[in-house]
Amino acid sequence: MQVLETQIISVDAEKIRNLRHAELRPGQDFSTTSYLRDHDADTFHMACMADEKVLTCATFYPEKTNRVLAKKPYRLRGMATDSNFRRKGYARDLMKHSFQKLKSFGADILWCNARLVAISFYESLGFKTIGKVFNIEGIGPHYYMYKKL
Repeated sequence: MQVLETQIISVDAEKIRNLRHAELRPGQDFSTTSYLRDHDADTFHMACMADEKVLTCATFYPEKTNRVLAKKPYRLRGMATDSNFRRKGYARDLMKHSFQKLKSFGADILWCNARLVAISFYESLGFKTIGKVFNIEGIGPHYYMYKKL
């Protein structure tokens, strides 16, 4: 197996929209890959890159949650990994790098609505599940998950 030389960097939202579309919104309009908070000043986007290709990405921004007690909660959205690069540690590396960045901003909780296929991945990073499964229209079943930082 060839090991790729990768880098984890902050990118702009446009850099990761193609991956979001391919992995999270296949068959849907490309406009569904643009999130309301993508261009907010306190939003940041991370990507694991190899040879100018986005292997995995995630978006983070401050957003309150009423599910867990937090002073400065951040939300994770749009976590996606190119299907050709799954289960190789790239997403884990990106998240660990992002946890450090979030801590530097004073974040104490990271939360997300996780697709069922991603639950074990998030659990392996220390996320906990709260509540019952719920459906997000046009996307499918999810669980609310959070991690103390």
